[in-house]
Amino acid sequence: MTSATLRALCLLAVGPLLRAAEPGPELPVDYFFQTPTMAALTFSPNGRFIACLVPHEQRMNLAVIDLEKGTKSLITKFTDRQATAPLWANNERILFRVDDDGKESFSLYAVNRDGRDPVVLAAGYDKMGTEGGVNTNFRSILGRLEKDPSGILVLASISARDRLDVARMSLKNGSMTVVATAPGETDYYVLDHADQVRLCVVQENQIRQVLSRTANGQPWTKLAEHHRDSPGWEPIAFEGDNRTVYVWSDIGRKTRAIYRFDTTSGQLGDLVCADDTYDALEASFSYQGLRSTLVFDAWKEKVVGVAYGGDRTRFKWCDDEFRALHEKIEASLPDTVHRPVQFSADGSRIVFLSSSDRDPGVYYLYDRKQKKMSELAVIKPRVEPDKMAPKKPITFGARDGLVVHGYLTLPLGRPAKKLPLVLHPHGGPFGIRDDWFYNDEVQFYANRGYAVLQINYRGSGGYGRAFEAAGFKQWGLAMQDDLTDGVKWAIAEGFADPQRIVISGASYGGYATMAGLVFTPELYCAGVNYVGVTDIELLLPKAVPMDRIYWQNTRIGNLADPADRKRIHDTSPVNFVERIRAPVLMAYGKNDPRVHIDHAYDIERAMKRAGKTHEMIIEADEGHGFRKQEKSIAFFTRVDDFLKKYVPPPGTKVEIGPAKVISMPADPARK
Repeated sequence: MTSATLRALCLLAVGPLLRAAEPGPELPVDYFFQTPTMAALTFSPNGRFIACLVPHEQRMNLAVIDLEKGTKSLITKFTDRQATAPLWANNERILFRVDDDGKESFSLYAVNRDGRDPVVLAAGYDKMGTEGGVNTNFRSILGRLEKDPSGILVLASISARDRLDVARMSLKNGSMTVVATAPGETDYYVLDHADQVRLCVVQENQIRQVLSRTANGQPWTKLAEHHRDSPGWEPIAFEGDNRTVYVWSDIGRKTRAIYRFDTTSGQLGDLVCADDTYDALEASFSYQGLRSTLVFDAWKEKVVGVAYGGDRTRFKWCDDEFRALHEKIEASLPDTVHRPVQFSADGSRIVFLSSSDRDPGVYYLYDRKQKKMSELAVIKPRVEPDKMAPKKPITFGARDGLVVHGYLTLPLGRPAKKLPLVLHPHGGPFGIRDDWFYNDEVQFYANRGYAVLQINYRGSGGYGRAFEAAGFKQWGLAMQDDLTDGVKWAIAEGFADPQRIVISGASYGGYATMAGLVFTPELYCAGVNYVGVTDIELLLPKAVPMDRIYWQNTRIGNLADPADRKRIHDTSPVNFVERIRAPVLMAYGKNDPRVHIDHAYDIERAMKRAGKTHEMIIEADEGHGFRKQEKSIAFFTRVDDFLKKYVPPPGTKVEIGPAKVISMPADPARK
């Protein structure tokens, strides 16, 4: 595809991006990577209290806000671990989960709102077979039992190790009683508003079936089925009448739309929300977070809106009162997305999160009776939005004509011409996408004077089934070509200096970093690989469930197939490090359950043998990304130093030759 075609497909005008202002000062690394002051807010059932996470000794801990007294109390005081995902079981008891040094082996805790009577209800999987291995068949919380304050609904593998049953868990001792035995290989369940397990999606031999019943204990009947990789529909959540269900469907469509479905008549009903470019679901939509795309108003006992991820989060309101309220808030806080994230059980109080591309966000409490909004917490008070760089949606045409979306962030106070550029591919890769909202790393790079290009390459989620499927078996191939074409587009548009292109990403983005350095070495002057895959074969264990085998074989490849095995070898960066010309900084967590530490050890050995310039960081008590504040700040300080050392100044003609070895001291604990 020609440069003229690339320019023609761009939706971003150059004019508005040119800035006359002087560049701002270089801000310290910890300005961007400090822990949020508050996160994960959730109402008690009576609406008087809010449980949330707050920092204490550089770790996120549980706190409770008393809205009547205007007080905030710290409930836990972890200094070695972090609390996550608080949820009220009743007006006195709070549930939360705790990870162990990045292993993603979450234990389930319960504690009173005054901090008394803490108990571990379920231990993480790594405690299995040990003295601390209580309830290791627990999987996740499903919902609060409104009429049973002594228990909670959970998912647990009780009937079989590979099945998800619904169980009632006692808040006193963690004992579990099955409420609904899994009718098959269940992916997820949907409760109605009377806490009845009414719908589920099971998958057998890649056929996904939607099952329905009238109440607990009643037989399941099939409503619909479709192959997991073919158009179909699946439930999201019940309307307040416990009869109507909101579902997503891509039958006869390129993108997923939201419809109503009547469980009594068995008919797919009205179209609620649709977009021809984007799925009418939030970018963070997942089968375990189905309610997140719907805005349910407990006061009116109905869905009042749908949130979905377009170029930024968009809303389709189904209720005139709430539409007017949202318009009023937008008028007072323009250029910001205002998302209702929590409703009190009676609907009288709502927590809004207002955030943007330049603002990490502010939590507001809206009192519906008094029609008054008050500030609860500024998520990162040190961040001044007017010092942050705007993020603009862009599109360009890939070499095969596919239209690819993304975002371009240009540094403040610098002409949008021949800037150093960081290509920042997202992780995943499948079903995930970059969005418009504030991103610490993006703003960190922009503050250092870099343009930042984020590309939702084929395989990314949010653009319909076909766009995601276009990335299957395309690691290092068409997915990587989309990234390369994005860089060439930025160069052709004049934004990027071709001599100063950096590639930096995490997880799959780390793979894309290494693939870029290996397969297009002429394009990049430096790379940052953060917990990235380096050998695709290591992702394909043989002893996995049948469902996982299908996913591996169709999305990545089948090692038993000679053609797939060759492709996997030929697109694994660890096998071709001799092609690398640019220096690379790499960082891994030793406890990473997703990208095994062998990816780090193997690539480092290969880099040393080839005499390539590299630096390696391995943190013993971290996992898939550095979650501890001090480790995160230390890592990005190293990134800062690395780029200042290796990215050439403007106007420098780069002659890329043989690399030098600048590896870190050997770790005696490594293999």
